Amino acid sequence: MRNIKELCTICKGSKRLCGRPQCPILLRIKSMQNISSQISSKTELFGSSPPGVLVGEWNYPKVNIGGLIPPELGEKAAFYDNPQDWIKEGVSLTEIIRLRTSLIYSRFNTDIRAPRFRNNRFLENTQELALSAKPTDVEVTFLKKPRFRLTFDGIITPVGVVAPVKEFKVVDNPSVSRKVDYLVEDTDVKAKVAMFELYKANIPVYQIFRLLSVGLLGTWPQRKLVPTRWAITAVDKTIGDILLDKVRHYQEFGEILLFSHEYLGNHFEILFLPRAYSFEMIEIWMPRSVWVSGSKPSIIVNWELHDGKAQKMDGGYYAIRLPVLEFMSRIKRQGTVIAIREIRPDYFAPVGNWQIRENVRKALSGKPLKFSSLEYALKFIQRRLKTASSYWLPRSFIIKNFKLQKTILEFL
Repeated sequence: MRNIKELCTICKGSKRLCGRPQCPILLRIKSMQNISSQISSKTELFGSSPPGVLVGEWNYPKVNIGGLIPPELGEKAAFYDNPQDWIKEGVSLTEIIRLRTSLIYSRFNTDIRAPRFRNNRFLENTQELALSAKPTDVEVTFLKKPRFRLTFDGIITPVGVVAPVKEFKVVDNPSVSRKVDYLVEDTDVKAKVAMFELYKANIPVYQIFRLLSVGLLGTWPQRKLVPTRWAITAVDKTIGDILLDKVRHYQEFGEILLFSHEYLGNHFEILFLPRAYSFEMIEIWMPRSVWVSGSKPSIIVNWELHDGKAQKMDGGYYAIRLPVLEFMSRIKRQGTVIAIREIRPDYFAPVGNWQIRENVRKALSGKPLKFSSLEYALKFIQRRLKTASSYWLPRSFIIKNFKLQKTILEFL
């Protein structure tokens, strides 16, 4: 079989030899052409941040940080960084990439300890963006003309244009909720406590990501910049762990429930079994999906038992686990959960793990199917998956454990 580089050389984006519905290489070029006409000659920009910020991880503890600014003014700017609206409106993968390539990452370099010293005006302005719940007008002067650099990531939503900052001003007042203002100003509250207090106050996790990332949460001696990739996983895990402490004490499900949803070429099956809490993610990367060039699917399995300690740290795993725990916390039930994610060729470019979180939330907001046995549920799941169960079912630790382990009630 030819390798992927040879296929690209023969195909040149026209024959779709890789099996993907669009050529990711040509998509990058097209996105670059679209945005270049708008910004190629600019050294200044006036726009409304969605709000959005990004903290990089390269060269840690010296990191790049800055605001994300679209060529848009007013409330419409919010749509450039709003996963909850994207899934609600069914925005296509191509359109999401178009939106994100329009954002200019107006960045500067600083030390992760900078939030402790209050002497960095670029950082203070970036923190103002993170505080805001609505688009905030900013005025930026660049050191040099912006350059296009579209990269795709499994955790972070992509950004298309990068420009080093010469001047950076927030020119209107950020819209800051009282709860956010209170917890940011309270420098004696630990970051873990602050995260959950914000979550309970219905502050979206996407804003909590931003606040943690730019060093606005935690006790004063501990405040620092956290790369966005790490902040996302930290918030998902921390809030999930706190919810789990409560879920463990709830009554078990009385029946087998199955939820499903699909968006952006990601198909999810979420199965709840009437046992004590445990959780397993089965991730199926189909042939010709992003990252997979071979003829067989790539299967990734991660799980935890009642203690909530996963076998390995994984951002996608915690992005699934959080909405599952939200659901069980909301209905006050616990159970054994198998979350199956099948990534199909339609997902030709990764756009961040927000789509995992929102896909699962969407699935769990629907009406479940009910089954009398695990075998019937698994057969139904197989009908909706494109990957044969012989690939993924033998890899499941939790399903195997469920079949072998008896409960006390079964001996009565």
